[in-house]
Order: sequence, then C-alpha cells, then structure tokens
Amino acid sequence: MFEEETKIAEETDFSLQDLVEYMARRLVTRPDEIEVTETMKGDMIVYEVRVADEDKGRVIGKNGRTAKAMRAIVGAAATKAERKATVEIID
Repeated sequence: MFEEETKIAEETDFSLQDLVEYMARRLVTRPDEIEVTETMKGDMIVYEVRVADEDKGRVIGKNGRTAKAMRAIVGAAATKAERKATVEIID
C-alpha cells in the first residue's frame, strides 16, 4: 500500500507541473516561450512561470485574478495529493 501511495504522489507532482503549463499556454499569445520550473521552498512546491513580456498581463490578469485562480487550482490539486504548492509569475 505504501508503494502505491508513493507512486501516486510522484505522478501527481509531474501532473501539477503539466497543469500549470497547460493553463499558462491557454492564456498567452506566444505559448512556445513559456517556461515552467519546479523548485522547493521548505515543504512548499513552487512552480515558477516565465512568459514573454507582452503576455505577463494575460497571465497575471486584472488585479491579479488570473494568477490567484491558477494558485487556487494548483493548491487544490496539491492538497488532494497531501502536498503544498503555489504558482509564481517571474518577471
């Protein structure tokens, strides 16, 4: 049973990065310039998103609403896997 839980957690980590990349690609005009990297800060997984300068506004959204929504979705998916995760838009 423990092996199965570990396997699910590993698959979830990978799919969280895919989820972040998928959401970002659907928002921008230059999807080929998106870069998503995964880093650890303590026990938190941080997905850093880099996009073309002209697409930053699309990813952040008005008053940061789009970025907040992305964080909420990733946070909920991570919670299901008993992890903590967030999204940062890098300048």
